[in-house]
Amino acid sequence: MAGASAAAEGRRAHRSARNHRLGSATLAVVAAALAVTWSTTGDRRLLPAALVALALSWWFRPAGDADRWQRGAAGEVATARLLARLPRRFVVLHDRCSPGAGGNIDHLIIGPSGLWVVDSKVRRARLRVYRRQVWAGESSVDVTPVSTQALRVGTALGVPATALVAVHGTELGRRGKKVTGVRIVPAARAADRIRRRRRGRHLSKREIVALAARAEQLFPPC
Repeated sequence: MAGASAAAEGRRAHRSARNHRLGSATLAVVAAALAVTWSTTGDRRLLPAALVALALSWWFRPAGDADRWQRGAAGEVATARLLARLPRRFVVLHDRCSPGAGGNIDHLIIGPSGLWVVDSKVRRARLRVYRRQVWAGESSVDVTPVSTQALRVGTALGVPATALVAVHGTELGRRGKKVTGVRIVPAARAADRIRRRRRGRHLSKREIVALAARAEQLFPPC
């Protein structure tokens, strides 16, 4: 299911944040109790312990951005709905694991226009093209992960795979921008880009069925 692994990471991050808040509050209470005891008894041995507990309460912060994971999951679901517009002869697989490699494949598509690996991205900042890059605020849209995934998928299936970034954001032109060999397009244009490609290898119905079955084996749902 599209976005499942990102949503699971978001839930784990939320639990981590809750546990960290509880731990931080507990340490702060301990630090306060030690400080009060030191002030009333004058026992200097308690002061270092109070300072350590106080420092730990500040250091104890959540590991992971739960909101970012949730946005990512929502973006994958939205992209999946857009890709559902592809003709029935296209096989679309969502949220696939690549054994032995980190990260998940957001969308793997097999159809007459070839083999595609699509990465969903959600950017709240306005998108702009500058110095041959697509920027969202002060951060560039990174195409390296999907490029690596496409190479891995293509090698495994024996057919070159095309990497594509479908970005949910504003102010990016209809054709998007090609960055180091990877096209970044508005998410709403991803299905058209995949369906209408004229260059590269085109796959027959038999090849699509065979590749889809192979992809199901090699890249199981996350």
